[in-house]
Amino acid sequence: MKKKKEIIIIISIVIISILLIFLPFIINNMNNNKEEDIKEVTEDNILNSITITVYGEITYQPINSINDDDITNEITFEAKPGITYGEILNHIENFLTKYSIIDNDLSKRYFESSKILIKSSDETIEIINIDDNKININKASFNQLTTITGIGTKRANKILDYIKNNGNIESFNVLKTILGVSDEIIENIKTEAIL
Repeated sequence: MKKKKEIIIIISIVIISILLIFLPFIINNMNNNKEEDIKEVTEDNILNSITITVYGEITYQPINSINDDDITNEITFEAKPGITYGEILNHIENFLTKYSIIDNDLSKRYFESSKILIKSSDETIEIINIDDNKININKASFNQLTTITGIGTKRANKILDYIKNNGNIESFNVLKTILGVSDEIIENIKTEAIL
């Protein structure tokens, strides 16, 4: 019986010794695996990028361009996912005008490709047709569009997005399709606006 206890104690000591010897290697291996996982995530973030298109109240002329036709109100650049609105503004601050309205939430983050409209607060931009005293929808700012009866903020954004992607709106029938509204609303818009 005494011999069995001695054998059990010896086996226990051997097992504990083996564990103490190999424990640092096991812990180190686990830490290395964690570091590799973190490294993979970081490398994925660096490899992936999103396209940010900023347009609206900005004026941009490509470097080395002397042709005024190259001046645009759009800047497109690649960024890391998670870029903040503040970082985007830092990137384009040279192109913002004194009439720009920017979002107050500088911490807003972008993880997918995005179009960002910089709005205008300039009420003096020529958007009124002198003959008719009506707002020209194709040239109006966001603020001016929202003053037209039948066009609120959502519809103004739809109009600006359409113009941005397709050029000027050619007819009130096209406008009706863009907004998805009735003939009555289009007639109300016609009393205050032209195309």
